[in-house]
Parts: sequence; C-alpha cells; structure tokens
Amino acid sequence: VLSLASIVDTNTTPSTTTKRIALVTGANKGIGKEIVRLLGKEKDIITILTCRSPDPSVLENIINDLQEKDACTDLHFIPSPVDLTKPDKFDATVRKFIEDNFDGRLDILINNAAVCFNDPTLYGAVEFTPFEQQARISVDTNFWGTWRLIQSLTPCLDRSSAPRLINVASAAGRLGILKSKRLIERFTSDELTIVEIERSMREFVEVVENGTHRDGGWPDTCYGMSKLGVIALTRVLAREHGRWMCNTVDPGYCATDQNQNQGNRPAARGAVTPFLLASLPDDQFHSGLHWFDEQTIEWSYNQF
Repeated sequence: VLSLASIVDTNTTPSTTTKRIALVTGANKGIGKEIVRLLGKEKDIITILTCRSPDPSVLENIINDLQEKDACTDLHFIPSPVDLTKPDKFDATVRKFIEDNFDGRLDILINNAAVCFNDPTLYGAVEFTPFEQQARISVDTNFWGTWRLIQSLTPCLDRSSAPRLINVASAAGRLGILKSKRLIERFTSDELTIVEIERSMREFVEVVENGTHRDGGWPDTCYGMSKLGVIALTRVLAREHGRWMCNTVDPGYCATDQNQNQGNRPAARGAVTPFLLASLPDDQFHSGLHWFDEQTIEWSYNQF
C-alpha cells in the first residue's frame, strides 16, 4: 500500500545535479496534467512535459498556470510535438532534449498519453469510427508508441541510479477481456517474451481488420487490447530490467476529454498512484505490479 507518508520530506533543497528527472507524456490535460501538478510540488524532482500539440504555447501556458496557482517549480517542456504515432521522431526530439539539457539522464518515465475510441451512443458527441478501423490506430498509439518511446529512452533510464517506468493502463486491459484460455496462458506465461507480445499485438490488428477476431477469442475492445499489451509489456520489462522499477497503474474511470468528462472520479484522483510510485524513496522498490488506488491489484481483477 502506498501513502503520502511514504514520501520523505527533506528541509534542504537538492542541487540540480542530485534532483531526479521525470518525463510525463500527455501532460497538457487530464491525468497527465494532474501528475505534473503533484510532481511540480516535489523539490527534488525536475519534470519534463510533453504532448502531441504542435503549438508550444500549450505546455508553456500550463507551466505558467501551475507555477502561479500551485507554486510548482522545475517544470520544463519539449517544444516539439511528441506524437505516439510518429515514433521515428523520438530520438531527435525527446532523447535529444534530455541529452542536451540533463546529460542524457532520465530517472522517471510516466507514459500517460493514449487514444480511445468511444461509443457515440454513450456520449453523443464522438465521431463514429467502425470497429475494424479502430484496432490499428489504437494499438499503434497506445502499445507501439509507448513501447517505441521506452526503447528510445532506455539509454537515458539506464544512466539513472534508480530508473522508474510507470505506464498508465486501465481496467479495460484486464485479462478477462480475452475469451480464450490459450490467449490468457500466453499473456500470463512467466516465459513470455517481448517478441511474442509484439507478434500478438500484430495478430490482433490483423484479425480485427479481417473480421475474425472473435473466432480466436480476441476481445471486442481495441482500447482494452492495447492496454492489455502495455500491462504485459511492463511485466516483461520488469523481469528483463532488474534495476528498473516497472509498474502499471489503473487510474480508474476519471472524467477526462477521452470520455467526454463522463468519468465517475476526478483526474486528480487518478494521478495519485502514478505520482506516489514516481516519488517513493529508492529503498522502497516495487516492480512488475499492477496498481489501483495505491494498492496492488490482480491483473485478472479477481474475475477468475
């Protein structure tokens, strides 16, 4: 169980070289912005904001607002858009920014950015996208974009004395969406490899696009499958990178633009656990776990 009491408060202000460097994707609104708001109050953390907007004033204005209203400090932003659908630009934008400004070191990576197609009958204001067209953009953005950013920033994380990877996931990615015992066993195997995850995510897109996904027990949710892939990926990364603290977080059904603000809890509530995992002292090491409301939770959500 995580709590604010876990965070050590020091009276001394750390030097720039001893402060931890954090990067948050999708930091311009919703849960991402709320994570930044919390990190910005920590005197030993420097926070880098990114988003996909091509207008640098978007993040600049957010930083000014957080500094003025919340006394946040040490906030920086990458002026180039960080779009998960354009991973070929990560090295020249994100990694270069860290290399130029922070000696190539990144201590905390919080992957929050994602895309979600919603049922237009639920909210009435969402442009309809046929299911077979949702798979590729959902998986390309939420799974491949997240994974490619992790790969791009792996050298930066490896320069940290205590690297942390926090991937914002969702209950939509719970194991129960898989309708095949074979698929469940595949994704939960202790021998699962990243190559196998990548192959599975490509397979999902293929069978959705040709209309045969149900035959193999694949789910009727592209967003959920993309997040299930992220959870599986994070578990394997925890196994392969023993020094890294790798975790996924279900923030709950927060009211954000992604769901036309129909969520049943504020984005600020969903930001708490990612923040706590980012700011824990180094001697509190948790890895390969899935979290909800400051507690670990089974990936199955106790459905079976």
